[in-house]
Amino acid sequence: MTPLIIATLNTRGCRMALRRSQVLSYLREGGYSVVFLQETHTDPTAEDRWRLEWGDGVYFSHFTTWQAGVATLFSPNLRPEVLGVTEAVLGHLLHLQVRMEGLVVNLVNIYAPQTSSKWPQFYQRVSDFLSTLNSHKCLVLGGDFNTTLEERDRSGAEPSPATANILQGIVEHHSLVDVWRDHHPDDTSTFTFVRVEAHRSHHSRLDRIYLSRFHLSQAHSSAIRPAPFSDHHLVTITVSLRAERPGPAYWHFNNSLLEDESFVTSFREFWLSW
Repeated sequence: MTPLIIATLNTRGCRMALRRSQVLSYLREGGYSVVFLQETHTDPTAEDRWRLEWGDGVYFSHFTTWQAGVATLFSPNLRPEVLGVTEAVLGHLLHLQVRMEGLVVNLVNIYAPQTSSKWPQFYQRVSDFLSTLNSHKCLVLGGDFNTTLEERDRSGAEPSPATANILQGIVEHHSLVDVWRDHHPDDTSTFTFVRVEAHRSHHSRLDRIYLSRFHLSQAHSSAIRPAPFSDHHLVTITVSLRAERPGPAYWHFNNSLLEDESFVTSFREFWLSW
């Protein structure tokens, strides 16, 4: 299977024809397989124009023409079987369940509200929704989280530690891994968002892609690339998602367990009972 390039980008609005053309041209040039877009500022009347310019593989969750909105795009060369589409939070959380190469994948596109007071409630809704998904299926969670989990991922203090705690709980509960950070553990100078105000710049890595830990070994690379029309950078991961095909193998007992008294005791009790 040809590796997939999954990307996420906050477009900062692409309702107008010129901006939409810039965004789609940029994405075509990058050759991305699956794209999560945030802040699309679209409404249902725009869908036909998007599909005319990109292709049929575009799925939306609208909010208003000046705020929020997310869209998930599939390359015209990629034809996954779409099993389900859920707008879990209008304009902010879009879920697609697809089958690719025999593997069922949950693709979740997220855009956290800009207002920090809304973050705790929003992330609780995210947590509740993700808990409805089959935990045995591959999960890709990507987008603009508007919050960070580590001090090295922003130049100032995290404005909502309570929100970061909820998000950290989501990551741990669903066994997710921040792919770019896993691939670049020592990088403390690369960010995805820069804001300049009052002669000071603020940097943060708000845009991320999380992948189920079980499939992390299938993620070959990750990158952050500037987008000339946005103050956010595009984030990508290159991954070979496929269903594992079990073959013949030997089972090896971990001999170190024989030195674990609790294991030995519990196994002895199990054996006598059995």
